[in-house]
Amino acid sequence: MRSDCEEIPEGFTKEQADRAETLEAAALSQKPAPDGQPRLLVAPNCQVYWPAPYEVCGAIRDKYNELGGPNSFLLLPNSNELTNPDGAGKRTVFMNGPIYWSASAGAHPVVNSFLNRWGIHQYEAGWLEYPTTDEIVLPDGGRRQEFQQGAIYVAFQNAIGSAIQNGPLRDKYNSVGGLTPGSSFLGYLTEDHKRTLPDGLGQMARFQNGVISWHPTYGAWPITGSILNSWEFSGYETGSLGYPSSDQYDENGQPAQVFQHHVVTVERDYAQPNPSDGTAARNNGQIEFYSGDEYRHNVTRGEFGARRAADGMDTRLLTLDWSLSEAYILTKAAYGLNTKKDCVAYSFAPGTGRFLFKDNSERHKNLSITYRYHLAPTGHDDNKDYQMMMGCSFENKTRQKAGNGTLAYGITIAEYYMTYIFRIR
Repeated sequence: MRSDCEEIPEGFTKEQADRAETLEAAALSQKPAPDGQPRLLVAPNCQVYWPAPYEVCGAIRDKYNELGGPNSFLLLPNSNELTNPDGAGKRTVFMNGPIYWSASAGAHPVVNSFLNRWGIHQYEAGWLEYPTTDEIVLPDGGRRQEFQQGAIYVAFQNAIGSAIQNGPLRDKYNSVGGLTPGSSFLGYLTEDHKRTLPDGLGQMARFQNGVISWHPTYGAWPITGSILNSWEFSGYETGSLGYPSSDQYDENGQPAQVFQHHVVTVERDYAQPNPSDGTAARNNGQIEFYSGDEYRHNVTRGEFGARRAADGMDTRLLTLDWSLSEAYILTKAAYGLNTKKDCVAYSFAPGTGRFLFKDNSERHKNLSITYRYHLAPTGHDDNKDYQMMMGCSFENKTRQKAGNGTLAYGITIAEYYMTYIFRIR
């Protein structure tokens, strides 16, 4: 026997290796095995791969051989061909994963992160159903695998995968480069597609650089950047904006987007690192706050101020105020100073896109022109960079975005950005 003169690969016993050799011989002769052994006949269209005593058959065998058989990433078989719970599909398990077959989708291996995510969704019995492709290596090194009702994406080899369902939301993703996420402004999925939102109507998928939201009436649209921040802060689709109903577009050099209840436009202003009053230290464009330091900056919409608490208090307390000019408000508010105004402030670590803290006071609506915030952020660390954004919105005249028939109240998000760092003296 081969096992007497060849080393048996790890994971198999001499008994299994000898049985595999007997099966191979029976497959070649299609006659009963030698005397003293069980009478074995290998099924037609099946093959045995020593030292694994299992039959690999039909289309699964053909796929396995196409991939390189025992020399492929799958290594040796660990089972005979199995019938799936649906009574129609087949699978064979190998040392590094299975190959699944169905009459409509063919035979394809599903391994590693793809197998894990597919299993979370109940394999072929779940909403993804059977695989229709092998793993597809993408230009940037990421991967995706197609299934009958969707796809699984992996941003890099062996990363955690995320699944997306076929349909209008995925069609929108594909239209902006979703088949090769490295070339899409949205990037890769970061969590599974939410196929049902709390209202029972909409869907949402989150990506590295934004989201796509879909509603059967308003369609599927990406939301990114500052407009996404505003939508998130307002409560997503359940908030004052509702669902998106257009792509982002350019309005006078700034991003704008139509939502179910409002048109959102964005205006930005950035703190300069060298104000003339000399308060607070400056370093590489950052504003450095030591305890007790104050910083004031004139912006096109008014005056911004920030002060770090003095020694003896919680030195992570940052007090912010933003005095908006009456002229600016009048240009944005169609109905004068009594028009509803809604100002918020939040901070996040640059590059993460995630909030570290938000305004912990009540939302500032229908107040005077000066808005003051007292923020006690949890998780601020000395000598670590942060970015803060303050924004105010104003209801404007009802208007119609050409082409989609959506009536909406215009909202301008007047934003102010500042990159800052807390220092220990």
